Amino acid sequence: MQYKFIEREVIDMPRVSLCAEQRIEYKLKDFKLWVHAQMKRTQKTQKDVGDALGISQQRVSQLLDVRDNKKKKKRKPDQFSYGQVLILCDLFGADEEEREKMLTL
Repeated sequence: MQYKFIEREVIDMPRVSLCAEQRIEYKLKDFKLWVHAQMKRTQKTQKDVGDALGISQQRVSQLLDVRDNKKKKKRKPDQFSYGQVLILCDLFGADEEEREKMLTL
């Protein structure tokens, strides 16, 4: 029996047993990974994203940081505003379904 491996997007895993704070952290991480994937797909840089959002490249780097380290656990994770999510969806040409998914994260 042969298996075919298909490259596909990240599949949402059920996270029903998590507390609300953990769900927010996972959703934020999912969004950041989506932005990384879209940047790679469209060949946009952090500077391009920063220009679209009206922030610096360094701030984009901070917002997209997904590393788990002890220092970050002491402070609240950076979040994107609703307006920034809309701008990013426009920048990356997200379709209606993808846009709806990103806005509900």
